[in-house]
Amino acid sequence: MFSKSRSVFTRAGLACVALWALSGCAVLQPNDGEQWQESQRPVLTARAEARWGALIKGDFEKAYTFSSPDFRAVVSAQQYRGKFGRALSWRLARVVNVSYDAPTVATVSVEVTYRASLPGTGGETIETQSLNSEKWIYKNREWWYTAN
Repeated sequence: MFSKSRSVFTRAGLACVALWALSGCAVLQPNDGEQWQESQRPVLTARAEARWGALIKGDFEKAYTFSSPDFRAVVSAQQYRGKFGRALSWRLARVVNVSYDAPTVATVSVEVTYRASLPGTGGETIETQSLNSEKWIYKNREWWYTAN
């Protein structure tokens, strides 16, 4: 019985050491320069693409959650939803570049494929792409989309 409980404590101890080691490796700060930027590039890419994924699905409530806390403090989810019309239908979005304006401010370039119904064409739609430049800020240990 003693060896069984000792084994449980040993495994628990090893798990704690592993978690401590992993957390220590992942704690970079915005002032860590290029190492910080490189570590954040996939994080920003994932968040920007997740936001666009929500927009493509028409899940504006989910897309709203990627907006900065300051924006959400003054703009309600309902007001946010009202910003989007129905003339465009987003089809695909992918991040093509992340650049840093400052350690906690990034510009994310997103290539968006969309369909649009043009007035005067009898309902004909076109599909095209555009390159959108988005600002993201790092605040409260998270990257947030900002309209500024």
